[in-house]
Amino acid sequence: MIKRCPQHGFFRGEQCECGSAGQLLLDDAKTEQLGRLVAGCLRHFPGDLGLVMDSHGWVDLNKLGQVVTSRHRWANKELVIALVMSDSKQRYEILGDRVRARYGHSVDVELDHPENKLPKLYYGASEEEADRILEIGIKSASQRYVHLSTTPEKAWHVATFRTGNPRVIQADAAAAQKAGVKMMTVNDDIIISETIPARFLAILAAKDIAIQTRTDQEN
Repeated sequence: MIKRCPQHGFFRGEQCECGSAGQLLLDDAKTEQLGRLVAGCLRHFPGDLGLVMDSHGWVDLNKLGQVVTSRHRWANKELVIALVMSDSKQRYEILGDRVRARYGHSVDVELDHPENKLPKLYYGASEEEADRILEIGIKSASQRYVHLSTTPEKAWHVATFRTGNPRVIQADAAAAQKAGVKMMTVNDDIIISETIPARFLAILAAKDIAIQTRTDQEN
């Protein structure tokens, strides 16, 4: 659910960090409905809904507000703003009268996030996927960019949604970027990248994941 605290603005859950119960704006069901629609608008099929997306993924916020209202009479621009501002995963961003998804696109966009600065990045996969990736590299089948994690632990966690036996692949990001692979920082958890050739990849041994995670956290 999404609520509004009079002091701290939009938040999700029962209480704001200050303890305020806040004003209910959207229950769980409507939050999910609006989230799915906004994802479709900003990641997958903007043109089908009459939205014009520029090369960096931005669309007009007022127009998006009109689109969501046309699909759900209870939805509007203000609730889109609440959805964006309360999202702990930072899926979207607003700049002036424009809004865009920060990652997860299947449409062709050229995002302009800051360059990645981490020397090592991580990708979670099943055992079968990992074997194939070490042969052909990491390529996205359905999304514009490859999505990498900033720690082995996060990559492992992501992979558990797809397999019961995760493998973590370590990418030599520094070397890949030096060779011309574009990698961008989305947030503290996610880095997006162009295709990463196999020569920059290696399987991280299970016994090393916890050790590597502790080292990353200490640094």
